[in-house]
Parts: sequence; C-alpha cells; structure tokens
Amino acid sequence: MHRAVFFFTCFLGCTLAAPNSEVPKLRLGDSARPTHYAVDLTIVPDRDTFRGVVDIAVEIPTPSAALWLNASALQIQDAGFRSDSGAQAARVTPGGSDFIGLSFDRPISGRGVLHISYEGKISRNSSAGLFQMKDGDQWYVYSQFEPTDARRAFPCFDEPSFKVPWQLTLHVPKDNVALANTPSLSETNEPGDMKAVKFKESKPLPSYLVALAVGRFDVVDAGKVGKTPLRIMTPRGKAAEAKSAVETIPQLLKLLENYFGTPYPYEKLDSVVMPISNFAMENVGLITYGSTLLLAKPGEDTINRQREMAWVTAHEMAHQWFGDWVTTAWWNDIWLNEAFASWMERKIVGEWKPEWHADVTAVNSRIGAMHQDSLISARKIRQPIDSNDDIANSFDGITYEKGAAVIQMFETWIGKDKFRKGIQLYLKQHANGNATAADFEAAISSAAGKNIAPAFDSFLDQAGVPEVSATLDCTSKPKLKLAQKRLLPIGSKGSAQQVWRVPVCVAYESGGSTHHQCEVLADPRSEMVLTEAKSCPSWILANDGETGYYQVGYNEALLEKTLADKGSHLSLSERVGVLGNVDSLIGTGDISPRVALKLAMEFSNDPNWQVVASTVDIAGLVKGRVVPDELRAKGAQFVRQVFGKQATELGWTGKPGESEDTRLLRQKLVPFVAVVGEQKELIDEAVKLARGWLDTRSGIPQEMVNPVLHVAAEFGNQELFDRFHDAVLKEKDQRRRSRLLSALGAFRDPKLSRAGLELILSKDFDPRESFFALLFGPLAYVETRELPFQFVKQNLDQLLARLPREIGGDYAADFAFTGNAFCDASHRSEVQDFFQDRVKAYAGGPRNLAKVLEVIDLCIAERKSLAPELSAFLKAY
Repeated sequence: MHRAVFFFTCFLGCTLAAPNSEVPKLRLGDSARPTHYAVDLTIVPDRDTFRGVVDIAVEIPTPSAALWLNASALQIQDAGFRSDSGAQAARVTPGGSDFIGLSFDRPISGRGVLHISYEGKISRNSSAGLFQMKDGDQWYVYSQFEPTDARRAFPCFDEPSFKVPWQLTLHVPKDNVALANTPSLSETNEPGDMKAVKFKESKPLPSYLVALAVGRFDVVDAGKVGKTPLRIMTPRGKAAEAKSAVETIPQLLKLLENYFGTPYPYEKLDSVVMPISNFAMENVGLITYGSTLLLAKPGEDTINRQREMAWVTAHEMAHQWFGDWVTTAWWNDIWLNEAFASWMERKIVGEWKPEWHADVTAVNSRIGAMHQDSLISARKIRQPIDSNDDIANSFDGITYEKGAAVIQMFETWIGKDKFRKGIQLYLKQHANGNATAADFEAAISSAAGKNIAPAFDSFLDQAGVPEVSATLDCTSKPKLKLAQKRLLPIGSKGSAQQVWRVPVCVAYESGGSTHHQCEVLADPRSEMVLTEAKSCPSWILANDGETGYYQVGYNEALLEKTLADKGSHLSLSERVGVLGNVDSLIGTGDISPRVALKLAMEFSNDPNWQVVASTVDIAGLVKGRVVPDELRAKGAQFVRQVFGKQATELGWTGKPGESEDTRLLRQKLVPFVAVVGEQKELIDEAVKLARGWLDTRSGIPQEMVNPVLHVAAEFGNQELFDRFHDAVLKEKDQRRRSRLLSALGAFRDPKLSRAGLELILSKDFDPRESFFALLFGPLAYVETRELPFQFVKQNLDQLLARLPREIGGDYAADFAFTGNAFCDASHRSEVQDFFQDRVKAYAGGPRNLAKVLEVIDLCIAERKSLAPELSAFLKAY
C-alpha cells in the first residue's frame, strides 16, 4: 500500500514532529476513546477530491502528549484539541499508510474534542473509502468502509469496538440527493449551487458501518414495515427496474422482525443501488447493492437474479440486527456477522419461498466450504487477527459458509426453538454494543440448558473438516461404530489425528418407521447404539438432514444401503448431500472414480434438477485436471452418452409454459454437455443464437443469455471476439456489460484469450468490472490456462498501477490464483518463485499463495493416484 502524503498548517504555526510513542502495529490501544463524532464533508460527484472537518469527542484516561488515530491518504490541514482547560494546536506526523500522530506541547487528558480539517481523494478505480462510479452520463459517490477504509474518509478510531453516535453533514450540489445512515434533519441552500444536508445523530456505530451516498438518485417508495420507511435509491432513470425489489424487501424484513422478536432497530432503511455487479454492504440504514443484484429491466428479469436478490437482501437486512445492532468486538469474530447472516438468509428465504429449497442451497454451500476447509492452509473460523493480511483473509468461504454450516449443525442439535431464544437473548443483552463469540455461546447455552461452548469451540478454533466413518454392526443390538479423523485430500501433508466434539445425528429405518438420533462424538472412536432399532435397519443416513458439518466416510456397503431404491426414502436435500459427499470422497481416495461415475449415471435422469446437478458435478471428473490429455475425447464421449439426449431435448431456448425447475435444469445441463461433452449441435446453436442476440439483444431466454454467450465464445473466432468487444464498448446497461465481459474472458483460442487479457489494461473498462472476468476466465481450458499467469508476470507493474489496492479487496492479492490451473512440479516452482516475495506486499497475499501451492501439490498427487483407474474406466466405456 502506498504511504499517505500529508500537508499541514496549525492554529498557532507548527513544525512536523512525531508523537512520543511508536507508530501502532495494527491496533490503536486504549490511550484515548471516542464518545461522539461530528463529520462535515463537501462532496461533488464528478470531482476526485473532497474536503472534510471532523470533531471527535474523546475521553483520555491518562495524561498524554501524543495520540494516534487512523487516517489513510488524507491531507491534514489543521488539527487541535480543545477542552474545558483550553485549546492546543496539534503537531501532526504521518504514521505509514494507516495512522497519523498528534503531538501537543502540554499533555492532554479527560474529556475534550479533537478538531481536524483535511482533504481526501475520491477514487475512480477502487471501491474503498469514498469512490466514484458513473451510470450513463451521471457521476455518483458511494462509501465502502468495511473493514478498514473509513480512515480514507475521515481521521478516526477505525476499529469495531469503538462504537459511538455519529452526526453527519454533507455539502453537495443542489440537484443531488445526499444520503446517510439516518434521516435528514435539514437542507440549507449555500452559495455556488450547493446545499448543506444535516442528518440526525445515529445510534452507536463502529466506523466501518458509517455510510453515505451522493448523486442524482431516483427515489422509489417501498412502503413501510411497522414504522420503518423503506426506499430504493436508483441511478437516474432506473426507478422502473426496482419493481421486484419493492415487492421483495418488505416481505423479507417482516419475516426477520418476526424471527428476532423485535422491530427493525433503526429509523429508516434505504437500499442504494451502485452501477457495479454482485456487491452488497450492510451499512446501518443505508444498504448498498450492485445494480445487477437489485435491478432488472422490465421483460429482462431472470429466475437466478430474483433468487439471488432474495438471498442477498435477506443477508444484508439480517446484519442490521446481527452485526450492526450488536457488533463484533474485533475482526477475529467477524464470522459472528457473516456466518450468521449467511445462515439466516436461507432460513428466511426458505420460509418465504419453500419451493426454492433453501435447504438444498445450504447443503451445496456446506460442501463447497468443506472443499476449502480440507486444505491444510485453510483458516480457522475464529482466526487470530494480528495483521492487515489476517483482516483481508477473514472475508472468505470459511467465515461465511463454514460458519453458517456450523451454526446450522448446532441449531439442529439444540433444537430450533431453543436456538432462536438464545439468539434473541444475545441481541437483548448486547443491543447497541459489542460482543464476542463467548457472549454468543453463553446466550445459546442459557437457552439450550447445556453448555455448548466446548463443542462449538472445537469447530471455531481449529481448521479442517471431521471425517466421520460409520459401520453398521447388527451382531447384537444394532449399533453404529463411529470414528473420526481430519478429512485430507489425496497427497495432503496434514495430520489426520484431529478430534472435534461432533454432534452426530443419524436417521434409520427399523420396524417400518424412520427414527432419528443424535449423540456427541468426542473421541476418535465410539459406538452409537440405535436405541429404537428392533432389527437391523434397512437403510441408514449418517448425517440426518445433511445438516452436520462433517464428511461421512461411507464404505461401499453402507453407501449402497443409504442410496437403495435411488434414495427414495431420503429428502431432496439429503440425496443432494449424499451425492455431494460422494463427489468429495473421490478426492480423498475413499470412493473410487468407478463407483462415483456409476452413481452419476444412475441418478442422471432423476426428476429433481438439483439431483441431476449433483451428478453433473461428479461427471465433471472425466474432463478434469487428473484426466490424461489423450483421454479427454473419451471423457467428452461419456458426457454425451450419459447426458446428451436430455440436454438436446431441453435445448437452449425451451418451450412455453415450462416450470422453473425445468428452466433451472437447462441452465445446469445444456452448457455442461456443450462444453464438457463438446456436443456439436449445441455448440453450433449457441453460436447462432449469440450472433442473433448481438444484433437484437433478444432471441434467448434471459436466464440462458450468459451460458449461450459463454459457450459461443469458447468455440468462437476472431470475428465473434470483435463483435463482443464492440458491443461491450457501446453497452451502457450494467448487466449486459457484465455478460459481454464474461464472454470476452471465455475464448479458448489462445490468441483471442491473450487479446481478452490485454483489455484489463484498457482505459475503456473500469477494472472493478473487468478484472475477474478477463483474468480468470482462461484458467478453465487446457489451451489457455497458462496465459493468465504469464500475463501477470509480463504486466505486473502496469496492473499494480491500474488496479485497486485496499484491505479486504486488494486485487493484487488475487494474482496468485492464476496458478490454480497448474498440475505439475515445473509450473509450481515457477509460481512460487515469482510470487513468494511479491505477495508480502499484498494484503492477504501470503495465504492466497499458500493455498495455490497446496492446490497444485494436491492435483499432482490426485492425478498420480486416480488417473490409472479413471483411464481404465474411460477406455472401457
């Protein structure tokens, strides 16, 4: 990160001087504590600088001649301290990229006010602090302060435990709308076509949840929930696109109020749209969303967007209680915010739309988290935070999805009603304050009537996935012989000797009835007597409901019992979970590719699209990285023979009156058969449809536009690349731009793939929208998977100059992931040699590189282990 540059003037004239103490390493310490902020900012959206004044009421318990505050890239013009004993000018010195020091001639103490005037930057390539985005010909300014970027907007105590009231005043152009966390108190005209908007004082907030937005917004009334007014704030001219958001958000907010047993805790709720894709932030009373999440043109909406909007809005609104009303004390417990909201989004949306099968979504998310968690480089859920690297790494799948899965497991074990009472107790005890994991566990334990902390902590405080093997023993009273170890992929250098306190819940059939039983597995080995079994069960599911955060180590005999009669005795989420379990166990060597692929064939025509989607995931093995190049054509043939007829019948465009499930199956199956199965008819049709869409922006069902364009690009030529490029240069609609950029990153032709990579450096594209699609798209194909890494090597300085560099969103930290497609020792050495020193400068970079190197090592080992059997299967097929 670059060092901030500071310019100073002082009340009485001063010289540059350092505080008497060392620059903090990460945290500010307890030498001063804020009690109130008054922030005054002058913002004009098409200008790249702003002016600010902040008055921070502080308490200083011990007399001190020096204080440290957080500030980044701010030009300090004036600083001082006033109290009942008088006023003093401050001498100011930079403290690296994150701090400023204030020194005084006489020690200051007690209560007083720090007064600081300054200027700052409004970024056009970052999404940190205050930043600009353009929609059409209109500029807008937004804030994004999580995790540590409030310091880019004002000097402050930028840690979550400093939670106090804030009062904002914004000076903005008269024709702009100014928004903040609270309702406005007044608007006053000022000279030069400006106005001052003063906002109500907020409830106690940490700095990262303070928020503002300025621009020519359209204001869409979304009614009220209770006494809370709801609005959708869209870029100018987009109000009509907020129709489904207006319908959805109030319904979900009502369900959240009901679950928490208390009204929404703030005065208003604005949902503010930004012209960017797939982003959201839970700022108090002012939630920001990427436009592709919240808006849809009439006639262009899709099933996926509607569902994604519901998940994300439920997630962000859940944060208003869990994260905002009650805030974590430090970043090591950020999982309390994000895991809880991820778990809650599925619970609330599942209640609202049960036909969407949120339980299946939860199962698939858990399986994805387990894949990440199987690496020895994986984080703990509750990871110590000792550096900016640790903060950056804490916003990952372990925090969100593993955390959510662990919460669901304990809810199942404790019981839904008791768990809900525990949550309500936790919120009541810590309202408007901060809390820790221990506080959360204490509240849940109180409601549960038992201490859950030892079991919960065994998942919070150690990385990894328990693999629980279960063997059915019916020699006397039926029982399960259980054993646990750490789940490790083939070739892992980790130790399997790890123990959790696992709430193991099972379901089984005996005497014509289904029985359910839970016990805590606390030892490496144990036995569970099946208390209701009158005879040997005809089937047994070792993860009842598929809600436990553990991998079942099925042997072939037990798996056969579990999936007997195509699993007709299992729920939909259970069948998806067992098949996902099978897919995972291929990588650990516990299930052979032959067994897994035969199951994929057996379930490939299941009536539920979610089950078919699970078989598609398994079948992807036949063209994965472990398959020798000379057998990839055989893998494609397998896919065509198993799935081709169904995919051809579905086609790209469908028929009138189809169910949503049929349309969702089409999205999963047809592009898979076209790409992995290389089915020519589907490829040719995709290219034809894509060309037509480029002409008319029609002719393809909305939910199929992305896959059609993507498949067409994969097999496209220079002429099609040029058409995509021309189209995205002219396109103003954010969703269409996103689709076109994704397609530009999908060409398999190495020459065209390189041309797509070069566009990352083009000034024609905002790097915030182009970076991921263009850099990582080529990793998917044998022909182009080396190009992103080589591109980064050749253009690193230009990329660093162009791309955002901020904590929690340092794009440079993601460069290492360009090595993820490699599966050989030579490329591994090349990736390590290039990145090992460089990643130290990127927030979160060292852990990202460790993950990449481990993934390459595991691929090498997996290829060596699985390729012989997989090759034999394909040759014989």
